[in-house]
Amino acid sequence: MEWIQIRFDDDLGDRVQRAAARAGLPLGAFIRDRLDEAVRPLEGAFGYKGPRKPHTLTAYLAHDFAYATGWDDLQDVLRAKGYELAERGGVLILQTVEGQRLCKASEIGQPSSRLMERFDAPFPGHAHHHLETRHLEQKVLPF
Repeated sequence: MEWIQIRFDDDLGDRVQRAAARAGLPLGAFIRDRLDEAVRPLEGAFGYKGPRKPHTLTAYLAHDFAYATGWDDLQDVLRAKGYELAERGGVLILQTVEGQRLCKASEIGQPSSRLMERFDAPFPGHAHHHLETRHLEQKVLPF
């Protein structure tokens, strides 16, 4: 755990202390809980409100797809934003972590075949082994 120091205006400091007392928590635990809630948008009372249309998702998630080092890494960064990949009928889809389908991965410029080749592995738990054979066993020979 990292220690940090936070400075509040007197009025804000008093209000935070009163709120912590009403919640029955020590001040540090109260602040940690509030900050934890702020960085986990999916667990709020109103649910996730991030982009849902393919054209906005393309830009919003481009960095995450570009710098992912594998399927697990990609899923971790997507889940941190409230999304995850799933296979439906041999197609890789993007959905919210609650399971609401948003679009095909190919609609945001991330076809499963390209990701499979890049990560040199099929999507975990995929059902269509012919895709694995087609995309992983066919290597381009350099000339």
